[in-house]
Amino acid sequence: MIDELTTGRTPVVIASEINTMKRQMEKILLVHAIEIGRRLKEVRAMIPYGEWGDWLKVSVNYSQRTAQRLMALFDAYGEYLSLPPAGESSQNRTLPNLTFVQALTLLELPEEERAEFLMEMDVEGMSTRQLKQAVEQRQEARREAEQAVTERDQARQESTALRDDLDKEKNKNARLAAERDSLKAEIHGLEKVKGELEQEIENKKASYDKLKERSGYKTIKKMEVSLNEAYGKAEANKIAFLYDSLFKTFKELA
Repeated sequence: MIDELTTGRTPVVIASEINTMKRQMEKILLVHAIEIGRRLKEVRAMIPYGEWGDWLKVSVNYSQRTAQRLMALFDAYGEYLSLPPAGESSQNRTLPNLTFVQALTLLELPEEERAEFLMEMDVEGMSTRQLKQAVEQRQEARREAEQAVTERDQARQESTALRDDLDKEKNKNARLAAERDSLKAEIHGLEKVKGELEQEIENKKASYDKLKERSGYKTIKKMEVSLNEAYGKAEANKIAFLYDSLFKTFKELA
């Protein structure tokens, strides 16, 4: 019987058993790591400020970085090891089938993205290297998406600024157009007044020319010339005041 059992144990069977035990050991390691993280958070609240690092080193031989990672594991997966609230089924609170290293690697992803990643990817069938690569690709995709959102928002802001500048330019152009139309109207009015004044001048000139054509005007002009001559003579004879009076009279008649 023993020989039969020994004969049935092939290298493939033994390897399968070893891998199963490794998986169980890694699962147990993750559970214990989460529980250690729970207790570290509990005790940290009791340690005076500034003594946390010393307490870790003396009491549990942990660095602060190690303690931080263990507490992060509890924050990420501790709910799966806690009893569900009253009325809530524990069916949806099963701890993902992860190893300790896989669980640590997935901490690189935000909580919402981590849950989505676990649903989309066959994490259990991935090697540590494959998982790290997949996480890095997801992070790169997220960074690119965030960059795209940033660029989109920036483009929207620039578009809004350009639209505001365009509206200001339109308002400025409208104001200038109104001022231009006002100036055109003013120029048109001035040109009209100018035309009216020119016409009035022409009319007065014509009236003046007609006045000069009158015989009385010519006679007065002749008398004015004679008076000027007489005035010159009277000035010489010291009797210019008489002719000056007559000269003014004829001036008024003209």
